[in-house]
Amino acid sequence: MDTYGIWIIAGVVALIIELLSVSFFMLWVAGGCFVAAIVAAVLPGVMWAPWAAFAVATGLLLYLGRPLAARFQQNKLVPSNVDAVVGREGLVLETVDPVQNTGLVRVGSEEWRARSDETIEAGQKVCVLGVEGTTLVVTEWAPERAYQAGG
Repeated sequence: MDTYGIWIIAGVVALIIELLSVSFFMLWVAGGCFVAAIVAAVLPGVMWAPWAAFAVATGLLLYLGRPLAARFQQNKLVPSNVDAVVGREGLVLETVDPVQNTGLVRVGSEEWRARSDETIEAGQKVCVLGVEGTTLVVTEWAPERAYQAGG
């Protein structure tokens, strides 16, 4: 088998690995393999030329292509599940008492056990500071607290 055929096979294998991993790293390696295959076909007698072409092309593709690939890989994290309640306003259904360890809060349409460093009477608004297991950590409602907590 000619040298360029081996480079083409290596490039196809790199593309298959890229399809399985979706890391955008092997894509640039595959591109370097294909450039090396072209160089091997044009200069069949020069053994170092495809290797040099592979190294230069892969390095160049990595340098130029990584920022582009990073844009496609960036995921905008949207708070979900319990993280989505942090910073939100809630309504106290059962007095939150740190001494008796009682408290029930409604946030949106969900009811949660709640705890606080201060006693908060039923009917008052609270701000969710955090989540510990299945219990919300709350404080009395103040708009600036909601902003600081992430809401």
